[in-house]
Amino acid sequence: MYGESPYVQYLKWAHHDIPRFTVPVLLVEGTPFTLHARIIGKRRYELNLMVFTGPKEEAALTTLLGGPVAQPINAGAPPGKLRTTVRVTVHDQEQRLVYNQTRSSDGIDAWTAFSRARELGLLPLDEGLYTVIITPLSDVSALAPFRTEIELTYSGK
Repeated sequence: MYGESPYVQYLKWAHHDIPRFTVPVLLVEGTPFTLHARIIGKRRYELNLMVFTGPKEEAALTTLLGGPVAQPINAGAPPGKLRTTVRVTVHDQEQRLVYNQTRSSDGIDAWTAFSRARELGLLPLDEGLYTVIITPLSDVSALAPFRTEIELTYSGK
């Protein structure tokens, strides 16, 4: 069912910290945000900033975040006015540092009718428990009127 083994389905039912999951967040410059993840399969996981909008706020959000940056067909779409710079640090269950990177973004990587996503990092993780710390290094207070979430997910690619 759903392309996952019964073992994986059971783990996702029993635990709520297995990707794909989202966590509501209000990002404040210089203030770290921590989440915990249980990784049950080795792969590259995407850490995204999800920003949700309605039809009335869509134009304002598009101005802030800009257009898609990964699609060649949208090369003419302007970048957003709000550049997002974050530091992502990941520790394993023995508190060893497994990922530490500062990343900037000025467009979106994915979108739906009600949300826009900016990639914050690609995390190559093995099985185990991890602590992910996201620290905004730029002023993101312009996103305060919107519902924002941190998403940890993976792609089937």
